[in-house]
Amino acid sequence: MRNFITNFRKILGICNQFAGNQVNEKGNVARCGVVPTFSDLEVIALSITAEAFSIDSENYLF
Repeated sequence: MRNFITNFRKILGICNQFAGNQVNEKGNVARCGVVPTFSDLEVIALSITAEAFSIDSENYLF
């Protein structure tokens, strides 16, 4: 688990590269309404990182 945050940051960087100009500066897809505190790209990166560590449930992740 000690490398989870490191891997999350690496995967988040890769997600930022792939998203390009499709997301705003906070990492969210443009939409109306309240801006979430946890960006869309962070959710995607967290999901990919959890799968890489074979964590199947969010209950085990937190």
